[in-house]
Amino acid sequence: MNKKNNKNLQVVGKDHPRVDVQAKVTGACDYVSDMTLPGMLHCKVLRSPHAHAMVNRIDSSKAEQLPGVRAVITHQDVKDCWLSRAASNNSAIPSVMDAHILEEHVRFVGDRVVAIVADTAEIAEEALTLINVDYDVLPAVFDIEKAADPDAPVIHESIKAGEDMFPIEYNTNFMPIENHAGDVESGFKQADLIVENEFRTGAPHHMPVGRPACICKPLPDGRLEVWTHSQGIHPTRKCLGESLNMPFGKIKVHRISVGGAFGLYIYLHMTDAVCAFLAMKTGLPVKLEDTREEMFYDGGRHPAQIRLKTGVMKDGTIVSMAMDFLDGIGAYGTIPDISGLAGGFFMSKIHCPNMRFIGKTVYTNTPPLCAMRGAGNPQIHFAVESQLDIIADKLGMDPLELRSLNNIRTGDHYIGQAEEVFCNISSCGLEEAMREGARRIGWDDRHSRIPYPEKPWIKRGIGMASGFHSSGAGTEVPASYISDYSGAMVKMNEDGSANLILAATDFGSGNTTAIATIAAEELGVCYEDIIVSESDTDTSLYEFWIHASRSVYSVGEAARKAAQKTREIFMDWASELTGISQDDLVAKNRRIYQVSNPEQSVSIREVLEWAQSLNKGTAAFAASHRATSCPPHFVATFLMVDVDTRTGEIKIVKAIHGADVGVPINPSAVHGQLIGGLHMGLGYALTEHVVYAPDTGKVLNPGFTDYKLLTPIDMPEVDTFLVDSEEPTGPFGAKGIGEGSTNPVAPAVYNAVFAATGVRVFSMPLTPEKVLAALSEKGEV
Repeated sequence: MNKKNNKNLQVVGKDHPRVDVQAKVTGACDYVSDMTLPGMLHCKVLRSPHAHAMVNRIDSSKAEQLPGVRAVITHQDVKDCWLSRAASNNSAIPSVMDAHILEEHVRFVGDRVVAIVADTAEIAEEALTLINVDYDVLPAVFDIEKAADPDAPVIHESIKAGEDMFPIEYNTNFMPIENHAGDVESGFKQADLIVENEFRTGAPHHMPVGRPACICKPLPDGRLEVWTHSQGIHPTRKCLGESLNMPFGKIKVHRISVGGAFGLYIYLHMTDAVCAFLAMKTGLPVKLEDTREEMFYDGGRHPAQIRLKTGVMKDGTIVSMAMDFLDGIGAYGTIPDISGLAGGFFMSKIHCPNMRFIGKTVYTNTPPLCAMRGAGNPQIHFAVESQLDIIADKLGMDPLELRSLNNIRTGDHYIGQAEEVFCNISSCGLEEAMREGARRIGWDDRHSRIPYPEKPWIKRGIGMASGFHSSGAGTEVPASYISDYSGAMVKMNEDGSANLILAATDFGSGNTTAIATIAAEELGVCYEDIIVSESDTDTSLYEFWIHASRSVYSVGEAARKAAQKTREIFMDWASELTGISQDDLVAKNRRIYQVSNPEQSVSIREVLEWAQSLNKGTAAFAASHRATSCPPHFVATFLMVDVDTRTGEIKIVKAIHGADVGVPINPSAVHGQLIGGLHMGLGYALTEHVVYAPDTGKVLNPGFTDYKLLTPIDMPEVDTFLVDSEEPTGPFGAKGIGEGSTNPVAPAVYNAVFAATGVRVFSMPLTPEKVLAALSEKGEV
């Protein structure tokens, strides 16, 4: 890969301020919600009050007569417009669609029925109140297990793929996912102990601070310019093109700050196509911005019902594992969804010779869900890591030692997204992370004890979990259903600075900063010399969705390649200027040195100015890179908790959160990701859960008041650390971290509560009421 010696890195491995820090702290950063265009109209959407119904009649006459209303559209206006939310990148595999831009058959409370565009948002909102809709209400189902029953209400009769329609049976999206390794039944016969349990995961929402917003502007040449929240501007362009039946080249999507994502914008947002359609219809810019309540009508993590059976020997060796995974997708979903991803993660979770996974995805009459920080992996980790602690308890074995015996390791076959995405593990610091985390938390003192003698009803315990996630979706042979290739352009300026042009979204994690760091290291300039330029689909190379913790690993390598080729150009000029062979030159700290005589040097700026004076052109290069591996990054989490056995309240006292990320490009950002992932994992375990009314399916907690996010006051003392590792396939030895930082946190909470109280809860979230019920069942309340 033509890497530099990582021991001599000048820029990588050091802390740098984020590229957008000044704009964000001064309020100068442009978010879509802040933007206004001349002549811009405002759109609002009338949403269904019913979880399942057919629209019989719409009377919008009064709304159309309201001064300031420019257009009203219903399903009749867009009946031929299927909504493409995750357009296929393989021409042989058509995009799968099960929704329209607006619906005649509504399938959840909040589904899209009528759209209004007006001179102001206030006029549009008033117009909504003037519309009368007559519905034929249908039976609805909200529970994923009940939805899979043959007698359940039918939510979708068929879905569209290409020009064909495919029937849906028992609300199941496509065929069940099956993964197999070895002989599971023989493994169970061999086992000394068999443990079977059922787990139910929660349904948290992404809850970014920035609310979804979209602006679409028609251009004179029939093109459409778009500013929207997106984790991939090129896939968004394709989705809009398919939804509107427009050539992709007619659509220009801007890369813009989104104010947080966590997977919420990995699909086209449900109302972006509405905004685009109305802009083309009116010939004027149109803005559509969700309220906080409307944000809950799109997105959230999939709830799952998981049955897990494990066979283990007396010494703790796991010989067989079988999982049945029932995944709830909500009212709409464009692919078999996370059950396929979950199957791959399950097959990689434990070093076990005999494994079987059967996964099924079902529709329910609840808001459509999407990927959320881990896409199936948090659910797998909750079940498997809880099961490991249960096994350790039954065997009288140290839970850490049980994991050490069975965890995946260097050389193992790793499935990174689903069966077609895989690699052999070439770097693994998981064992080191577990040992160091155990030392820092005081693992030997993990058993239940009374921390406050004057309050004997408060019990303390320590629990742990370990985990991983992929760094991208690359594989040696390209997968048929998912892409992982990136693009980057580097252009040197005559003053020695460099423009870095990316399509990759930075939704607050600092990934763009890390990519700029990689480019600076490869060029031999300082971090401050890299200018991350504004870009759009017209000016940038293709980039897939930013997901699967792929930014640093995949996009970073594209930037490194572009910088490498650019460096070769000006190094050739430096050789011509100095008369020194290029093999005897090295670029670092803005200068080019003679390796054999470091006293001899010339600045990069001098070389570029000399080349410009001779009309040699611009040192620039555009590189595309396809990742050929998906190396996992690893995380070990140790938590100390106090449980009030009188109230069931859980307090996280201390958290140790360590990771193997390969070579950390920007260490402070990695530590920030670990803390953020810990925060999200604790919320997943304890409080974050979207609640639906059992009789209507309406979301009951759509906002910061009722949807309980943990605040800084709720966070424990946190100690993060990184282990020494290097990934040979990553840019300067780097791997990802964003999603892996969350995966083991929730099971660590449950395991710590068990260590404190001796009771275990098998469903999420872990509320005080559930703790009290478990204590009562044990006879301790």
